[in-house]
Amino acid sequence: MDQSPQESGRDRYPFPWWGWLGLAIMAAGGLGALLTDWRPLEFYFTPWMWSGYLLSVDALVRRLRGTSRLSPHPGRFLLLLPLSLALWLIFEAYNLHLQNWAYVGLPDSLPLRLLGYGWSFVTIWPALFLTADLLEAFGLRVTGSPLIMTPRRLRLWTLAGALMAAVPLLLPARIAAYTFAIVWVAFVPLIEPFLLDRAPVDTLLARARRGEWTRWVSLGTGGLLCGLIWESWNMVAEARWIYIFPMFQNWKIFEMPAPGFLGFIPFAWEAASLYALSLAILVRIHPRLRSTALLPLAGPAGE
Repeated sequence: MDQSPQESGRDRYPFPWWGWLGLAIMAAGGLGALLTDWRPLEFYFTPWMWSGYLLSVDALVRRLRGTSRLSPHPGRFLLLLPLSLALWLIFEAYNLHLQNWAYVGLPDSLPLRLLGYGWSFVTIWPALFLTADLLEAFGLRVTGSPLIMTPRRLRLWTLAGALMAAVPLLLPARIAAYTFAIVWVAFVPLIEPFLLDRAPVDTLLARARRGEWTRWVSLGTGGLLCGLIWESWNMVAEARWIYIFPMFQNWKIFEMPAPGFLGFIPFAWEAASLYALSLAILVRIHPRLRSTALLPLAGPAGE
């Protein structure tokens, strides 16, 4: 009997060259941080390490599954980079009012600071999605009861999401600082009902309605893993973020108050919802994108 690609992958799919490059980048960054005081690496340690991580994890997915975000259609990966930057700015905008984190140890030069911001922000969405891809490539599969979504429930989801997205911005800053947790949840119920049966990729809600929970679990688990990696690398970097929100400051793991790690789980779901919304907008503006290799197809690798 013929073997599946996953079963025969060890023979059919060699580890691609960009994976070795990614591992070399990470090794150089780690050794450089330990053995040198090279200022550019101290400033850009976190995005440097994430760049190596993205290349090596994508290569491992390619090794296990035969396809990845960089192969055979690198445009899918490249499109994700500017979208990641643009979508993360939504949360930076919230932070201007809520003041939950601040950046310290940044270069004095504005262009160098902007380079650090941009380089860091473009890695966020790829990190979440590639980590989820890797978990699925290792065989993660979760099915269960379908989520029943009536029109009334869809309206309630949307209303709840709208309230959670709006309330933190409407409150005085000293009170709003306590509400950032709901921002990490708001965009899933706000966006998913609107995109149901409309987005060019499978949405999380569409999958749940079919009883397919794999992407929920892979993204949530991947978000938590990425959170631990983000915070550990952040501790080593000269240019880093610190959390200043007025809760749990005595319960820190790295710079993050311990309960805050739970926020990485729904944030990964939000990342998928915001990405699907971005694709829906791009298809509306340029309908031809729907039939190009730039947009991922629905299926195990879709968002």
